[in-house]
Amino acid sequence: MRCKEANNLMDDYLKGKLDGEVQNELREHLMACTKCQANLQVIKSLKELANEETSRYNENPFFASKVLSKIDDQKFSSYIDIRTRLLGYASIAAAVIIGLFVGSQLGTLGTKVISTNANAEMLAEEYIPSSTETIYEYDFEEPENLNNK
Repeated sequence: MRCKEANNLMDDYLKGKLDGEVQNELREHLMACTKCQANLQVIKSLKELANEETSRYNENPFFASKVLSKIDDQKFSSYIDIRTRLLGYASIAAAVIIGLFVGSQLGTLGTKVISTNANAEMLAEEYIPSSTETIYEYDFEEPENLNNK
């Protein structure tokens, strides 16, 4: 067994998770290699130190509930943000649609006025020939009945 393989297996060796054959190979390597023996001692001392430190601190029974409530609060606030955004987009869309509708109605109103003016011009054409430019240049004919009286 090489040192690299032995170093990869040391954690499982300390936890007792190795098979009998692999465990025997690692023991043989550790007896022959002083470098790996030193690494094993360092790993053992670090694990013992970590276990001592973790035993000093007590578990907070409310920690999980605090974390979950914070997560729920963030979900709710993001839901409100999304709802507010959607409401804003909907109001903008409604304003655009209303603007288009009003604009189209104003556009058709203008064409109605123009068509009414065209009707008036057609009526005026019947009474005042277009050869004259203004009503003031038009020569009105005197009715014959008025002169005979």
